[in-house]
Amino acid sequence: MRALARFATQPSFHRRQSQITALHIQITSSFQRSYTKTITPNFLNLNQPASDSRPCRVLPAHTRGFAKRLTNRRRDVAVRKKKPIKEFTSDEVQILNGEPYEEPVLEAWVHSMNGDHLSIIPLNSEVFAQPIRKDILHRCVVYQSDKERGWSSAKTLTRGEISGTGKKPYRQKGTGRARRGTFRAPHHRGGGKAHGPVPRDFTTKLPKKVRKLGNKIALSARYQENEIVVIDELKLPEPKTAAVTEMLKTWGWEDTSVLFVVEQDKDRNFELGCRNITNVEHTTALRFHTKAALLKRKLVLSLRGLNELQAHLLKADEVKSAVVPFLKDERAESTSEESVRMSASA
Repeated sequence: MRALARFATQPSFHRRQSQITALHIQITSSFQRSYTKTITPNFLNLNQPASDSRPCRVLPAHTRGFAKRLTNRRRDVAVRKKKPIKEFTSDEVQILNGEPYEEPVLEAWVHSMNGDHLSIIPLNSEVFAQPIRKDILHRCVVYQSDKERGWSSAKTLTRGEISGTGKKPYRQKGTGRARRGTFRAPHHRGGGKAHGPVPRDFTTKLPKKVRKLGNKIALSARYQENEIVVIDELKLPEPKTAAVTEMLKTWGWEDTSVLFVVEQDKDRNFELGCRNITNVEHTTALRFHTKAALLKRKLVLSLRGLNELQAHLLKADEVKSAVVPFLKDERAESTSEESVRMSASA
């Protein structure tokens, strides 16, 4: 090792040709300490020994790349810095000279029960101009189907609920028959039911905003298909099915499924007249749902029912808070008034 170090300090032809900037010679002592001896040759005067030789401790293996990793991380952070938002001047901004955006004008005829045209009313574009989304319609139909299914009371007895003894029917061996341990096993006659139905709730949950959106999409789909009819009043003087049947013949809906949507204070005679007709359903504006609108071909709305339905779908949901508002106690007010009177009299 000493000879190698002495050779490194002496000038030679090979060291002149190479462009060596530093020569690291690792010398390990008997005390298991590692040092690095750095020798920087002086190319101007190779006869002079190197004067900047100094020992330094070798870094552990797990920390040798720390400085490099730190530098790379700083470089990455500098690259990922957000660029400042460019402020446009009035000269760079281009003003588009065009017509302002206008919502599509949706209109519908108002008819009488006999089919006469009475007037034209505008329809809200937020309700009748929604883009068709089948995923929302599917979620609403599944929710309504589960709601109609509701609570199931079906129940069968398990082997633990069957009445009877727990005694072993006969001995284990010697009878020539199959072994049997109980009378109430599911695979025997009169035994319990394995994995039978139990009472449970089939209803599912769906956000109110999604349900309202499903109603709007269903109305928009029926409007695009020109299957919405608005009638001035859906009322009958008597609860007769023949009157509703005659109305359906006038409109040509004998073999067509129809959904009547009326106002909240509905006419009882018209409701009773629709109840005994196949493919005809009667509902109110607040009970209108997506499944009923998709199952029926024609959607017939009364004028008041249409207004109530639009108001209900456009109504913003109130935010409910768990904080109870502070209510003034009447007793406290009475006591404060009495104290004021006593002070005034004194």
